[in-house]
Amino acid sequence: MVQRLPDLRVDGSAPPTASLRVAEPLPAWLPAGRTIGGFYVQRALGSGAVGSVFVVTRVEDRGDPSAEQLALKVPEYSANAARAVSEAEFLKMFRDEASALIALPQHPNLARFVTFDAGSKPKPILVMEYVEGVTLEGLLETRQLDTVRALKVLDDVLRGLEAMHAAGVAHLDLKPSNVVLRSGHEGVLVDFGLAGRHLRPGCATGAYGAPEVWGALDGRHTASPTQADVYAFGCIAFELLTGRTLFDADSELAQVAMHVAHDGFPPPLKTLAGVPGLQPLAELLFSTLRRNPGDRLTAPAVRKELSRLAGPLVRRPWPLGAA
Repeated sequence: MVQRLPDLRVDGSAPPTASLRVAEPLPAWLPAGRTIGGFYVQRALGSGAVGSVFVVTRVEDRGDPSAEQLALKVPEYSANAARAVSEAEFLKMFRDEASALIALPQHPNLARFVTFDAGSKPKPILVMEYVEGVTLEGLLETRQLDTVRALKVLDDVLRGLEAMHAAGVAHLDLKPSNVVLRSGHEGVLVDFGLAGRHLRPGCATGAYGAPEVWGALDGRHTASPTQADVYAFGCIAFELLTGRTLFDADSELAQVAMHVAHDGFPPPLKTLAGVPGLQPLAELLFSTLRRNPGDRLTAPAVRKELSRLAGPLVRRPWPLGAA
C-alpha cells in the first residue's frame, strides 16, 4: 500500500505547527527557472512517500504580491512506493486521483480543483486551491470551540461531503487535520490525496478509518467509498462535540482493532448515550458507525438529522458530556 503524505494537505493548507518548521528545500529536479506546467514555484511545503507539494502562482503572475497562491502536487516514485507498486501503477494512481477530482463541483466547502497536467515536464502536476486557516485539529488542540461553532463546522463538513458524494467521489481521508476553517469561520474539506471513486484498503487514518478500509468485512458486505466517509464523519463529530477522540489508542494497529470490535456503539459512545439529553445525539452517531456500511445513513440524511438535533444541543456548554 502506498502511504499518503503525512501532515501535508494536497490543497496546501499548513498543519498547526507549520510556522515552527524549517522551510523545505526545493528539489534538484526542479528547473532553474522554478517553473513547471505554467506555474512558478514560490516555496516547498513538504514531501512524503507519494509526492511533494509546493506553493505556486501562475507564471504570468510571478512577482505580483496580490497574485492568487495555489498548491501544486507532483508524484514521487520513492523506494517506499516501489515496494508496493510498479512505477506505471503508481502514476496511474496519480492520474486516477486527478480524474476523480475533475468531477468535483466548485463548492464553498471544498478546496477548489484548478488543473491536472499529465504531460507536464519534468513531472505531471495536480494544482488545487491553497486554503489558509486553522484546522479542526488546531481548534481541538487549543480548545477554541463552543457548541455552536462545533455544530456549524460539522454542517459545513456534511455540505462538502454531499457535494463530493453527489459527484460519485469520496474523500477517503476525512479527519480533523483535513478540515480548514477559511477565515476562521467556514469549514473547507482539504487534502484530496486519497479521494476517488473506489474504496482502497488502508485509505484512511487510524482514528477515523471504517472497518472496511482495513479489510475487516472479508467480502461479507458491499461497501462504497462514500459510506467510509460517513463513518469517518461520525468519528469526527464525536471528537468535535465532546473534545475526546472516539478511538484513542497508542498505535494504529490498536485503533484498527477497536474499529473492528464494535458495531456502532463503542464504549465512549455508550457513555455519551447515558448522559441525560444526549441519547438522541448518540443514536445519530451510532447510525454513522455501523459495522455494515449498508446500515449507515447517507451524508444528506446525517445532515438533516443533525440539524434537527441542533436546537437542544446549542444550549449545552462545550464539551458535551463533560462531568
